[in-house]
Amino acid sequence: MIRQIFIFLIITRVGIAQPDLKFDSFDWVQYRQAGKINSITFGDRFAYIGTQSGGIMRFNVFANRFEESITMAQGLHSNTITAIHRSSNGMLWVATPIGIEFSFNEVGNWRFIDRNEISFGSRTFIERIGESKNSIWLGTSGLVYRLDPVTGVLTGVMPNPDETVIWSSGLLQLRTNLSDILIDFTLMDGWITDLQSLIHPNGQYINITTITKNAFNEVWIGTEDGTIFRGDNTMKTFTPYRFSLASNDIWAIGGDDSFWLGGQLANFQPGISYLDIDRGVTDIYLFDNIINMDETSVFSILELKEEIWFGGENTILVYNKKKNYWRTYNFQIDGKKSWVTSMVEVGENMWLGGPHGIYVLRKSDKKIIDSEVNSFFKDVFIYDLALGDKQIWIGTETGIFLYDVENDLILNYTSYGYTESDVTFPGNTTDFTAFVKNKYQIFAASRLGILSFNFKDRQWSNAVNPSIFGGLEIKTMALDNNIIFIATTNNLVQYDMEKNLMDVYNYSFIGQVNDMYIKDRRIWLGTTEGLISYQYK
Repeated sequence: MIRQIFIFLIITRVGIAQPDLKFDSFDWVQYRQAGKINSITFGDRFAYIGTQSGGIMRFNVFANRFEESITMAQGLHSNTITAIHRSSNGMLWVATPIGIEFSFNEVGNWRFIDRNEISFGSRTFIERIGESKNSIWLGTSGLVYRLDPVTGVLTGVMPNPDETVIWSSGLLQLRTNLSDILIDFTLMDGWITDLQSLIHPNGQYINITTITKNAFNEVWIGTEDGTIFRGDNTMKTFTPYRFSLASNDIWAIGGDDSFWLGGQLANFQPGISYLDIDRGVTDIYLFDNIINMDETSVFSILELKEEIWFGGENTILVYNKKKNYWRTYNFQIDGKKSWVTSMVEVGENMWLGGPHGIYVLRKSDKKIIDSEVNSFFKDVFIYDLALGDKQIWIGTETGIFLYDVENDLILNYTSYGYTESDVTFPGNTTDFTAFVKNKYQIFAASRLGILSFNFKDRQWSNAVNPSIFGGLEIKTMALDNNIIFIATTNNLVQYDMEKNLMDVYNYSFIGQVNDMYIKDRRIWLGTTEGLISYQYK
């Protein structure tokens, strides 16, 4: 055990900038809030779109849809892209606030040139990238920098290029007159224009941030809210496309085939995200734009047959799927600030856990029901709730409790089921912070290890030794047969309980993992750095 802990500590103290070479380019994929569009360039198949905080979005020009973005998960040093250019030799050049990066295959194996190696001043940033016959050019507000087109070595600095340069688009400066272009086109999907800005269907004015043409003379527009518009020269239309989350701080994932995402309030247009990976589309429900939807952070999500519940701060948001309608229900118990850590559906009621106990609500009218459960768990921190074996499993700061639905009885976990002599239970004051289950068993996590309970033979077992995850607080877990994913306050652990093998993922682009969900061969991570997927098998 000592050797296991020592190895674990060595591994987890090292923050790695990118996945190692054993991964394919898109084994790890990061989905983020895009922010404004800063630059657009074109390859043979994709339009590459440099964004303020979402890395490089890739738009398939033949399929008319977004595919996996290029972010720090592919090895970039930053997700803030100030300029981008796909050169005629097939290389992709990217500018970030900390330097220049280039790739020979347009996806990964990024070469990085620190801004200090190019002698940039502290306030100098690359605004656009272009190429001449024999060079790559970097445009800034004062000077242009000439680089070797293969090695990236600096070969010259001057006020203006001394040869013809083909530039990819950069951020528009001041108020560029675009009326000659906009007047000839009709905007689709409810958008309109005043010939200077674009007007969203909700009435919000959206500034144009960059504009360019591709080899087929199609006009492409990028905007401040992350929407791009593709021009059709035959129909004279601009069609909008957007692939962005409402926040980069994801605390909860809901849904099965497609995802609802909620998290901490963001500085830029906070809201709730809907993501359909199969169709390559996102919808954003912004608090400022939707009536009956109060602004709140979201810590838990539960999808029911007709509704989706979002647990916030003293608030429940409810979305009616059939009516496409939002409602806000505010709760403040005993005048205390609270938030919904977990939710479960129990018949015609909903159980809500939080830092001050459990509250039972009727689904029909969202009213709190007085019950023995409310009194029993008053002022007890509830970390997680789960349904299993006709019991409601309750993870608290003082251990695990089970509520027998049929007999209306609350039990301590130590008096439930059977144990062998070699099974060790933690003390009564142990925090149990997360559950995960399948149809055969349920796992319960604490700093002192992970317990499992088999529903068939009703036996408790010590499933995972704390040395596997360093005895850290476990935020969430996910389960696939014998493989368990454990997200602690410091890292993500993948552990094969049958083969006793583990991998530790501590890449900087992951951040803190708050929620997890397994679908097919991928695990989805709700993190402080956005939504991340990992193809683990």
